[in-house]
Amino acid sequence: MQATAAYLRIRNSRVYYETSGGGEPLLLLHGGFGTVEDFASQTPALAKHFRVVAFERPGHGHTADTSEPFSFDIMSTNTVDFIEALKLGAMNLVGWSDGAIIALLVAISRPDLVKRLVCVSGLFNANSQSPEDLNWIRSLTPESFRKNMAALVRRYDEISPDGPAHFPVVFEKTKRLWLNEPNIAKEDLAKIRAPTMVMAGDRDAIPIEHTMELFKSIKGAQLCIIPGTTHFLMTQKPDMVNGAILEFLAMEKKPDS
Repeated sequence: MQATAAYLRIRNSRVYYETSGGGEPLLLLHGGFGTVEDFASQTPALAKHFRVVAFERPGHGHTADTSEPFSFDIMSTNTVDFIEALKLGAMNLVGWSDGAIIALLVAISRPDLVKRLVCVSGLFNANSQSPEDLNWIRSLTPESFRKNMAALVRRYDEISPDGPAHFPVVFEKTKRLWLNEPNIAKEDLAKIRAPTMVMAGDRDAIPIEHTMELFKSIKGAQLCIIPGTTHFLMTQKPDMVNGAILEFLAMEKKPDS
């Protein structure tokens, strides 16, 4: 199924997005340094049942960077602006990694726009990352990241309108974001009313204890742990991930939930 690509002007950005399938809308929110290709293993399966929409945030993919710092609050505001600009109304959100954090913030700030929420490998407090991961992030440089995450950086070089020379700027903004955000209070997570599924790999970079805490903080949430997978569960076991997402999105909301 071929996706339709387009651009949409949102504030001071020309935002790239793709649409595929038909029916009830479902918005995909990619990860840090990511693009719509983060969901390459999900979109074809989801588009058989939904109108799948995926956009690339400023500084990611085909969307140029801005002078603003990266912050999850700004990213969630941009997501709300995107939903409203396309007049999508209340819709299903599926976010992975940084996209999962954004999905949580949208569900908290604009419950009228979220029908169902799937949070894949997300976290709500930056300090809950393992000391090893935090130290790894602190030690990163544009050069080391380019070497260790060659495919990711190559994708940036090939499609970013800012060009390869701008990568160190995006890298530093992302590093600062990952070390300091998010900081979502449990009291705010408790405000989420949309039916929610919290999903992660059993070997995820997000500590399993933190995933459990997130799951328990959202009333009526469901928990889905994909066995034998890491933070990249969506590409490691796509059939299992897609089946769980589709089953969850098809469920009827219980009157007492």
